[in-house]
Amino acid sequence: MNGKKWAMILVFILCGGWIYAVELKTASTAIIINDKGFYTSIKIEGQEIIGKGNYPMISVVKNGQIVLPKTLKVSGNKFLLTMEDNQVIELLVRQQPQSITYEVAKISALYQSIVFGPVKVEPHEVVGEVVGVTQGGAVAFAMQAMNIKTNGGIPQEYAPAYGTLFSYAGGNTDLSVSSTPYYNFAVADTKDGAVFQLSARNRSQQEYRKVNQVEKALVLPVNGPEGNIAGAKIALFGDQRSRILYRIGKVETEQGLPHPMIEGEWGKTSRGAMRSYLITGFPENDFDFVLDKTQRAGFKTVYHPDPFKTWGHFEWNPSLTKSGDEGIKKLVEKAAEQGIKIGVHTLSNFLTTNDSYVTPVPGKKLLKQGQLNLTSDIDDTQTTLEVAASDLFNVPLTLNALQIGDELISFGKFEKNNDRITLTACNRGAFGTKKTAHQKSEPLFKLWDYPYRTLFPDIELQDEFSHRLAEIFNKTGLKQISFDGLEGCMYTGQDYYATARFVTEYYNPLQNKADIINDASRLDHYLWHIHTRMNWGEPWGEEMRKGQVANRIKNQEYFRRNLFPRMLGWFLVRLAERNFETTSLEDLEWALSESAGFDAGYAMSINVKTLKNHGQIDILLDAMKNWDELRYANVFTADQKERLKDPATEWHLEKQDDKNYLLYPLFISERFRCNLSEMQPGQPGGADWSWQSPGESTYALRIKVEGEGTIANPSFTTPLGVVKIEGKLQANQYILLDHQGRATLTDQYYNVLSELNVQGKALLPKGGSSVSFACEANGDSRPDVVVRYQTRMTPEKISKP
Repeated sequence: MNGKKWAMILVFILCGGWIYAVELKTASTAIIINDKGFYTSIKIEGQEIIGKGNYPMISVVKNGQIVLPKTLKVSGNKFLLTMEDNQVIELLVRQQPQSITYEVAKISALYQSIVFGPVKVEPHEVVGEVVGVTQGGAVAFAMQAMNIKTNGGIPQEYAPAYGTLFSYAGGNTDLSVSSTPYYNFAVADTKDGAVFQLSARNRSQQEYRKVNQVEKALVLPVNGPEGNIAGAKIALFGDQRSRILYRIGKVETEQGLPHPMIEGEWGKTSRGAMRSYLITGFPENDFDFVLDKTQRAGFKTVYHPDPFKTWGHFEWNPSLTKSGDEGIKKLVEKAAEQGIKIGVHTLSNFLTTNDSYVTPVPGKKLLKQGQLNLTSDIDDTQTTLEVAASDLFNVPLTLNALQIGDELISFGKFEKNNDRITLTACNRGAFGTKKTAHQKSEPLFKLWDYPYRTLFPDIELQDEFSHRLAEIFNKTGLKQISFDGLEGCMYTGQDYYATARFVTEYYNPLQNKADIINDASRLDHYLWHIHTRMNWGEPWGEEMRKGQVANRIKNQEYFRRNLFPRMLGWFLVRLAERNFETTSLEDLEWALSESAGFDAGYAMSINVKTLKNHGQIDILLDAMKNWDELRYANVFTADQKERLKDPATEWHLEKQDDKNYLLYPLFISERFRCNLSEMQPGQPGGADWSWQSPGESTYALRIKVEGEGTIANPSFTTPLGVVKIEGKLQANQYILLDHQGRATLTDQYYNVLSELNVQGKALLPKGGSSVSFACEANGDSRPDVVVRYQTRMTPEKISKP
């Protein structure tokens, strides 16, 4: 025998007639399909999971209409499905140890799209909409794409028809980065079940269809076999719920899918995939300093957020290196001597206008919205142009870029005049291209752009972007990349195929794939296999405790149900500026405790200026190291994690020795304000406040003044005593009192200016207390005094193994 496993043909007798069905099996999974090509049973571990209704192996779209199978004939592993229009589709069906696969071998070019299914199953307790896995009770079932031409979801223009015919709809997934409709997912949660819906589109012809709100955008064909539906392939498999993630790993290796390894283990189970890292835009001359700080924080990776002067050819920022790829290689080697890796940020296929793909001679493969038609010849100086009316102007863009021959033109405004559009304030020879006279017969193209003031490549040119990034990694030894802006690939009109192609064209040429970390602005179905993690949550313009907190938490549930390594996002350590104070240890430990509670890594963004000028930076870096070492060692108990992940709680971790730590629950107050300008003449400066504490405790203080003027010798009286701090305080300074009774005067960046004498002890009883604040106001100016206190409860002992 040749070792092939054929489908088992079942024969049933019903009302005197013969009914044929075929049974397909793989480990833990049995599927029965009837003689019409419809599912009649899907069993996992012997449990029937198929939902109510009639669901086909495949369906297709022709002239916008859904076409279903009407008969199935089986010959070995060839499944011949005769469709309602009498066209025959040939599937190659294979039963392998880990999965059952369907691959389209032959299909009519008349079909616009194929959908595997849709098929509804009952388990929907946890629906991994992106990964293509649904779980319920003790079992789980998966349907996954085996190549980039096979997408999770259904093309948006056909989704309403599929929803109507098969009576289902799902909800959107709302994340910090986007809201994604159900028809873009491999499996949709319909609340009474889960519907699998994978598809492949015929991309072999030029089309005009809706792209990013432009109703009839030009969509160029995908050339060669990649543009055809033939070759689209999926795998189906089920298992016990507790084993489904490991089963996916086995399917990856069985089917030759990407199976990235991190620290010697599959990336989806390796804790190395959730390592935290430092983000800082270091120049070359500060590299040694940055490495020292990275090592102090215990991070294994330092990541540059703005390494490139151009996007497209990805030329290096000269402040980072003046020696090109070889210069980056030297930095990588120096970092490796300290056990540190280097990563870089990209904007994927975004194309800067200073790149040589654009200037001085623009490439022919800049991404075009569509063609415009000049109404007359133009010379090389005209700044007002007239074109035939076009719907391409209905959606405003940023650069307003046009391409004609080797010239780029940008226009300022447009005016519609019946069947013509007038473009005014045109910049001829834009972006350093050459002004040229043109005949009206020359094609004039309107280009896609983005508010970052960038252009885009077409589907073929974006491959060159990917290959250049792979070349960089192969030459330099970089170990981390982010495909930010990955959704820009969708401007090609080739939806999730374009995003998967971009990353795959980067990933496949890598000479050493081990330990390369990558994430992106989007998690797509096929790219689940390549991406290490997602790290969304960028709190620019907000305090740390307010920076997308709800979204960060929402993301963790998304990662959990999609069996994906967890990351909490980016956090910013800042210096005081405008409306923000310098990041404090309490601020930082709030973020670190969230990370520990969710067992999720994070990125800490600290620019070089902050690393050099923050007075407590080493204390902060030590805290990052201590918290992350314990999280990475997974020593926090389930109960502790539940309490730590609550964003309303505050914590402090104190290192006792190399193995032992104390975890203090904290109570951090709101800000109390005393307006000294409201005091009556002769009235001493002060205020009476009501303070709270969950338990009796020492209290720490952070005191500052706002406005002109100085205060001196602040004191606080509680039912348990009085504490007085001897010293003066002015604007842009703090008085800090710690739990040991030590007081310091610092600048606004927490750099210590002097030690202060303290009289008495700061104690606060459990519950509510009346607290009297007093201080001396020096001079005629009366500033506001802002006070925040902190108490801490009985610590919990934690030890590393």
